[in-house]
Amino acid sequence: MEKQRADRTVNIFCRLLIILSFASAVCAQSLSDIRRLQVTPPSGVIYTDTECMFTLVIPNVKPADVQVDNPILPSDVNFIALRRTDYTGQNNSTEVNVWLSFRETKVYALPPLRVRIARRLYEIPFAPVSVEQDPSATTPCLVMRFDNGVTVVDGDRYDSPLFSVRAGEKIRFTLYLQYAVQIVQFAWSVSKDALFTELERYEITAGNPRAAAFSAELIPVARFEWQPLVLGESVLPPMQLTATAYSGSRARLVPPEVKVTVTVLPSAEEQNAESDSNESYFSYAFTEVGSSETAKARLPISEADCETLAALRMRERHALIPLKAAAERRAFEKELGITSGQREPNFTLFVLLAFTTVIFIAVMCAMFAVKKRITAFVALGISCILLILTVFFGMQFLSQYGIFKGGAIRSVPDASSRIVSPIESGERVKIEENAGEWCYIAYGTTGGWILCDAIVLIK
Repeated sequence: MEKQRADRTVNIFCRLLIILSFASAVCAQSLSDIRRLQVTPPSGVIYTDTECMFTLVIPNVKPADVQVDNPILPSDVNFIALRRTDYTGQNNSTEVNVWLSFRETKVYALPPLRVRIARRLYEIPFAPVSVEQDPSATTPCLVMRFDNGVTVVDGDRYDSPLFSVRAGEKIRFTLYLQYAVQIVQFAWSVSKDALFTELERYEITAGNPRAAAFSAELIPVARFEWQPLVLGESVLPPMQLTATAYSGSRARLVPPEVKVTVTVLPSAEEQNAESDSNESYFSYAFTEVGSSETAKARLPISEADCETLAALRMRERHALIPLKAAAERRAFEKELGITSGQREPNFTLFVLLAFTTVIFIAVMCAMFAVKKRITAFVALGISCILLILTVFFGMQFLSQYGIFKGGAIRSVPDASSRIVSPIESGERVKIEENAGEWCYIAYGTTGGWILCDAIVLIK
């Protein structure tokens, strides 16, 4: 009997040992599973100031055995709500949902979530969270990046020059757009004391909308080259751009006022070399490329010849039949070496067009009055064409032209300023502005200030 009791005791002990070993293995496996858990963010892109739900699934644990502390979060993360429910995908499991919102655009590493499972405390980590700007809350932004490393963003203010450049140095930069899907309008103006050239224009300037998916990347708009021609402070020519935001609204963008300081650093020998060289930056800057006026060197034209040219052009303007006067003017220009002088608008033709336009307008009104609509509409069409031609010819007479007698052409109306342009005498130039005894002339893409007595007006 004693032997049977001993055997029974040993069997019971072995069974308890097996049960405890199995329970310990299950518990160890359960702890290992819990340590592998992670609070996962929602699928897709997470935007700023938008509620998003994070999920934690705890397997083989009932909701009654789970307690969750409110998360400890950074100052730029808002805690909204927390919920604990049964997990529908597995029996005896618990799902914990945490709602958060983020105020900044960056990758967040959140502190772990403190969870008590069967009264035992666990710290379960959050998965890394990448937050992007909310498209509906973004407004387009302009960014200018200069090749020397300086970056300028619209909305900034710069009271002093950003950097200094040597006289004649070309400043290159690229204009970028951010948080926009389309460019509606893009324009800039050019000052008279600088050269401003568009080197390249990119795809977004075609006006086609970009992909609807939000992107915070910088989109290249155009690349420019800027060359100030005046010593001291120079201001970048004003630019403006109208873009469509992701929300559908339009924004008018203007870059900040960018100033640079232009300094004179070359020695006297370098300045003399510049004045003697055909490759000096001023002569190159003001030489027309592909212009109808030839750049071939020729002998200077006398003031008397310039006055004769102006007289021939005035005769061409006011001649009843301008063909003979135009032929005489071209023959004289050929003798002087001017091979392709521009024609003059004829005042007689302008008066004839204006008179004919008035007649057809009167005929149109008369036809409408007698209800002859077909004839009236024909007269209306002819009147519109004649009116356009009349306005076109009239605009030519509003501009003032003259014959340049030669002399120094300067960047500013000051006799002490530097000479910047090599326009030859005898050329027909446009007078754009007057400032006392000075006037600003334009010749193709070239221009500068001269004394007014260096021009023979074409009246």
